[in-house]
Amino acid sequence: MVTQADIDEFGELWSLMYIVFAEEMVDSFGDEGKQALIRAVQAYGKARGLRLRKRHEEEGRPINLRSLFEHYDLPGISGTEKTRTKFTDNQLVSFTYKCPYEQIWRSRGKVELGLVYCQYFHHAFWQSYRPDLDVQLPEILTQEDPHCKFVVTQPED
Repeated sequence: MVTQADIDEFGELWSLMYIVFAEEMVDSFGDEGKQALIRAVQAYGKARGLRLRKRHEEEGRPINLRSLFEHYDLPGISGTEKTRTKFTDNQLVSFTYKCPYEQIWRSRGKVELGLVYCQYFHHAFWQSYRPDLDVQLPEILTQEDPHCKFVVTQPED
């Protein structure tokens, strides 16, 4: 049986893998490496979005904001502190105050590479799941804001 501790360790290992790969790309290839990292993060987000959309279609779920966030593809990890201040059929507003991934990236002195992930992953994931979603991330922990603010809006059907 998979425990929360197992999920947390997997999350920690994933964030460590990301930052080690990102650092190698940028250190080895400079701006070209950073551009490749951005493309890779976007491709990963898109692959996850399409994968989740396919799963939801097979399960007969509507492809909408509620399905996306109520039937997400990964469980949450301990140590995340967040609050949803609005969650309706057409809008999600959420604040993340503590992110274990950001903490690992910061502890390694690579918060700027974590920012690449934050700036590009969520848009690619959620908009490939449903292309008409408007994804706004006006505040991000990895750009020294006090929290991440997610505002995701779906047009009214």
